[in-house]
Amino acid sequence: MIALKHYFDGTNGCGIEGDVPVSLLISSESKPNTVGTMYFRYSDGFFDNSACSYNHELAMMSLGMSMSAFTYKGSGDKYIRSLLNTIGCDDRSIKTYKYNVTKASDDSCAYAFAAKTLHNDCHLIPVVIRSHRYGGEWVSNAHVFDESCPDYAMGFKTAADRVYDALSAYIDKYGFDRSRIKFWITGFSRGAAVSNLLGARLTFESGIPKDNIFVYTFAAPLTVYDHAACYTDNIFNILSEMDAVPRVPPAAWGFTRFGTDLYLPCKARRTAEEYEKLKEMMVAEFDDIMMQLDVPDVKYAPIEDQEIALDLLLDYLDDLLVSPEKYASGGYQGILMDYMNSKFGNGEFEPRAFLKFLLDGNEVLADDLCSLIEDWNEIGAIEKVQRISKLPAKRKQGDKTPASELIAMGMNIFVRYAAKLTATKVTKGDQDYYYEQLVNMLVDAYHNGCNSAVLMQHWPEVYLAWLRSGDEKTLFRTNSYPKISVK
Repeated sequence: MIALKHYFDGTNGCGIEGDVPVSLLISSESKPNTVGTMYFRYSDGFFDNSACSYNHELAMMSLGMSMSAFTYKGSGDKYIRSLLNTIGCDDRSIKTYKYNVTKASDDSCAYAFAAKTLHNDCHLIPVVIRSHRYGGEWVSNAHVFDESCPDYAMGFKTAADRVYDALSAYIDKYGFDRSRIKFWITGFSRGAAVSNLLGARLTFESGIPKDNIFVYTFAAPLTVYDHAACYTDNIFNILSEMDAVPRVPPAAWGFTRFGTDLYLPCKARRTAEEYEKLKEMMVAEFDDIMMQLDVPDVKYAPIEDQEIALDLLLDYLDDLLVSPEKYASGGYQGILMDYMNSKFGNGEFEPRAFLKFLLDGNEVLADDLCSLIEDWNEIGAIEKVQRISKLPAKRKQGDKTPASELIAMGMNIFVRYAAKLTATKVTKGDQDYYYEQLVNMLVDAYHNGCNSAVLMQHWPEVYLAWLRSGDEKTLFRTNSYPKISVK
């Protein structure tokens, strides 16, 4: 055991409060490898009250700390280490893992621990799970089902358990008094899912009161079948229903999250008038953030009723992947992990690359489908319908492979859109509206990747803009809106 005082020289009893600089990767594809700096308010006083009481300022600081843990190539742990130093953690207390590793994942994750002494002689231990441009860890996101771990999303649970073991060893090594520990755990996206499970296990098994286990997650995928999730009211998951990531794995499989889900505004859960007012305030904050990050030309422009278009897409996925067992044994899990392995150096979903990956071996269909999407914005409705109608015949007969079935699902969406578009032209109604929004969303993603309307919803800067635009009473609802089926 190493004496604690050796690691806290200069921090004991020194309260810190004020704006702190956070270095972070910019999400925009125009500057994908560029690090910007923003200021977030930090205070040791955030941890004076119970972790079961939501703190909006702590939520924003938690998102900032999560963003400082994003890495690209050679940056390693320098940005998260710098932030931990700034809030009063002696560098000798900081432990990081896997920050320079980009090889294919083994269901692990990079993380950072540190410690500082608070004014009441308690020790605060920040725990930050890395996400975003994280190399091979991305593969593990698709590893959902495994018979050895039937109650959890496997790739997230295995990673969380490894962090738990490492954190327990860290506490024992430095001789922390568990009755005087306060944990601060945060992560974004994959990091959020791991943080969600880690926070729950610490709450149930560590012997540390949940009042002292502060967990804030952002854009977390679903993680667990519902086992005592309601007892973890110290975990807060901030989510957007316009973001596809928090809506997978499919909720139809019975997955949920530990803790309290806090849903950001969308049109489907508010009146149109109320949503537009909230969005206007959010857009002003987003523009300010982009200005600070020196990408002022990047604008927030969601597709109208985007959350309902996502409902429609998820209806198709639910029909194709009726259970986690089919997802795994049917080969879908394997093909997604194969694709991610082929792209693991980036750690970002690229719709164009994924489509071509699925169509490998059927060059005729690949050429026709890709050229249709590439020409989409330049051709008229009649030509769209004509070209869509020819696609199904290009599919290889009898091919029931997962790749072929995923392509067939996508083509069914386009075919249904063409039928509804034709009906709209005849009746002068709007039968095609939601299909048109979905197709526009998919085409936009193909053309613009990370900067598309659908993938931009997963930007941490978007979540931050929402948080900066109001307080918890203005922004959040704690129940998901009823899924709207327009299929």
